[in-house]
Parts: sequence; structure tokens; C-alpha cells
Amino acid sequence: MVSNETAVQELIVEGMSCANCAMGVKKRLEKQGMQSVDVNFASGEVRFENVSSKPITEITESIEDLGYTVRVPDAAPSNEKKNS
Repeated sequence: MVSNETAVQELIVEGMSCANCAMGVKKRLEKQGMQSVDVNFASGEVRFENVSSKPITEITESIEDLGYTVRVPDAAPSNEKKNS
């Protein structure tokens, strides 16, 4: 049986300061085929469904072209412990 489920992806977009900023990011993602796009400029959180399976690097570069800094939450520095 084939599953049509699409995972929701999350990004952190830094530099958005107003609703117009959030609308620009939302429109850019929708033009790339993303669905259920939710952008919160106050927290910088962006959530969407990548139904076209576009590479995340291509998505982040597109948002960075708008002048924002983009982080993928899973790529954030973790609490790595070194054994001394």
C-alpha cells in the first residue's frame, strides 16, 4: 500500500520583523509547491508540507535570497559532550 502522507518540515527564519516579511516567505514557499505554509514572524518559525519532495537546501537558499538567515532545527548545535 502506498502512503500519501507528507511530513511537515520546520525551519527557523531569522530577520523577519513584520507581517509583510512573513507573507513574502509564505509566497516564496507556495511558489515552490509547498502546502499548508505557516509563517510566524515573531518566533521565526516556518512550517510547511514539502509535497514536491524538493531538497531542503534548495528551499533554504530560496528564502535566503529574500535576505533572511535560515536554520534547519535538526541542524542546530546539539549538546555534544566530549569525553575528557
